[in-house]
Parts: sequence; structure tokens; C-alpha cells
Amino acid sequence: MAQNPEDLAPLWRIPWTTEHGEARARELFHHTFGAAPTTFQSAPGRVTLIGDHTDYAGGLCLTTVLDHQTFVAARARDDARVRVVSAQGGLVEGPDHVWEGDLTALTHANGLGWARHVVGVLWALMERGFASRGMDIAIDSCVPIGAGLGSSASLQCAVALAVNDCWELLLDSPEGRSELAEAAIDAETRFVQVPTGGLDHYSIMQCERGQAVLLDFATRPPVLTQLPLYFPEYGLCLLVIDTSERRDLRDAHYAKRRASCEAAARQLGAPSLRDVFESPQWLRRVNQLRDPVVRARARHVVTELHRVRLITDELAGTGPAHERFVNAGKAMYRSHASLDVDFKVSTDALNLAVDSAFRVGALGARLVGAGFGGSAIALVRRTQVETTARLINAAFADRTLARPAFLTV
Repeated sequence: MAQNPEDLAPLWRIPWTTEHGEARARELFHHTFGAAPTTFQSAPGRVTLIGDHTDYAGGLCLTTVLDHQTFVAARARDDARVRVVSAQGGLVEGPDHVWEGDLTALTHANGLGWARHVVGVLWALMERGFASRGMDIAIDSCVPIGAGLGSSASLQCAVALAVNDCWELLLDSPEGRSELAEAAIDAETRFVQVPTGGLDHYSIMQCERGQAVLLDFATRPPVLTQLPLYFPEYGLCLLVIDTSERRDLRDAHYAKRRASCEAAARQLGAPSLRDVFESPQWLRRVNQLRDPVVRARARHVVTELHRVRLITDELAGTGPAHERFVNAGKAMYRSHASLDVDFKVSTDALNLAVDSAFRVGALGARLVGAGFGGSAIALVRRTQVETTARLINAAFADRTLARPAFLTV
């Protein structure tokens, strides 16, 4: 007898404790290199509450971080050799688990596979003039890979923190962490060749768990405002739905979206779309763009910036909590529609996750991250988390799509 899809138990991705993650990374280091590490660092994954594809337009982003982290154990060497081992190396493109090379030969990411995210950080810090030494690095992570939750940035930030210790860079202050974030962004944009805007790295470097951060990319480094994340106090949480649909931002789609936004700003005579957003009659200006694709891309960015302001105000407001969260949830749904229709970065699986969340009563839902696959988030009542996950799980089974996985914030 066939099993009822609604009877399928959801697959939950449980975060590791810091102690467990450290033990795993240290054990991997010792098993691979036959010695003990001298430093241990970790960095979380990232969830965008609202404001995707706005960072590179000089815009606003509201983000928080996961309990899921990347863990790095490391030790400086007396030569220029770099040895890197990853427990997840066999799951992604590149060397099976171990990569070895020379600091003096780090010129490009070709052929490095997953190791490019690690050695790119060392390359970026050397490019900034910091004195370097070889390193042995061991990595383990419970951040879902390729799920739109900042797994690459989490890895790069954890490595940057470990390098800071091993190279004695003394970048431990908030300003120093901004320097490390910029180095990690350089690794992603110049070494790995993904034109990121910086949202992931600054969120991960500057946001504390249980908080949200508003990042204003009108300046660099962005102005950061820390906000309490009130969801638990009101019986709410974010349900993350990992659709198991993986994407690679090195393809042309992400770069084309950014290029369209830059083209829109040029055609409107503005330094960036952030300046259009701040101007009078901003929507009328956007609608004057002749190219329908450029117009749609610009419309997403400027309307998304208004939604970032709206949700930030609702989270910081003092009115009735239910009304504020309902308004925030409606803005999340509008954000997803904009990312789907105007920015064309959603997929059938992401739309199904959001539509299913709506049908079972989520206050809001949207895809998270760059899109093209990955994850969606839903703002749900904590008492309804299991039921919501089960019904979304059943909807994917009905469509014979890959089984989703779930986690909470």
C-alpha cells in the first residue's frame, strides 16, 4: 500500500553545538596532519529577512544568521605550503578531501574546486599587504551547501578569522572584522569570480545570533544597525525550507542581473539604484526605462528597498504586535513575487515552497538569497512549525520533486 505523502516525516537539519563542531574540526585536523591545531574559529550561515539583490545597488538589506556554522581548525607553518582538508570535500566540485599548494603560486582559482574559497582568502589578505605564512587548515560544516544560506561566505569568514590568528593580524575589533569581511569579499569577487555585493560576508562577520542587522550599502563599509529579533518573544520563528535544488552563482545569470541594475542606474543618470529609490517620483522614473528587462530589474530593487524599510520599521515599532508581524509577512510575500516576476530568479520548487506556506497559514514567505534554487523562508507560529513542514513536505512529494529539508531560526 502506497504511503500517504502527508505521513512522510519532514527531514530536519539540526545544528551542531560549537563544542561538537570544534571537536569534529580538531579531530579532522589531527587525523589529516598528525598534529594539534593552534586556533579554532567558526562562522554561521546567513538568512536574508528582506533585501536580496539590493547590496550591489547601494541599497538596504535586513539579515540574520543561523545556528548552523562552519568550523575551522588551523595551524601556521614555517614555510609557504598550504594544506587544506574539508569533511565536505567529497560532496562538491574539486579535490576529494585534501588540497595542497604553495602561497607563492596563488594567482587564480582555475582547477581548485571547493578549495578556491579557502585559498582565495589567503590570496586576498596577501593582496592587501599582510605578511603571510603557510597554513594547515581543517574544515567541517553543518551549513547546507548551495542552499542560498551563505555557505561559501560562512566558510570564507571562518577561514579569515583563523588566518587572523595564525598570521597575528590583530583584526579583532569591529573595524578589523570589517577588514576581514572585505578580504573575504575580494576572495569571492576577484579570485572565485562571483560578483557578490557583500551582504553575506558583512552579515556573518557582524551579526550575533538572536539579532538582526540592517546593512546600508550606500557607503563601504556599510553602515550597520543592530536590531533585536523579536520573533521568539511573540511565539513566532522563521522556518527555512531547503528545496534541495542546488545552484552555482558562477554561471552568467547572477552577473546579468547585476549588470541590468547597473545599466538602469546609468540610463537614469544616477550613481546607483539607491539614489533612484531616494528620489521623488522614483517609480515614475523607473517606468521611463525603455528596455522591459532593465525596467523590471530596476523595479524589483527600488520596491525591495521600500519593503526593507517597511519591515525594519515594523520590527522596531510599538504598535500591536500581531498587526506589525502581519504587515511584515505581507511584505515578504510581495518580495517573493517581485523576485519571481521582475527579477526572474525563482524556480518551480521555490514557488511551491512559498505557495504551500501561504496555504497553511504562514504570515509571510519568500525565497532567500540570490535565488536560482536554494531555500525559502516562512514566518510561522512556533506551534505550527511541525505541521507546516509536514504539509510542505507533502506538496513536494505530490509533485515528485526532490525532498526538501527544514531548519529554524
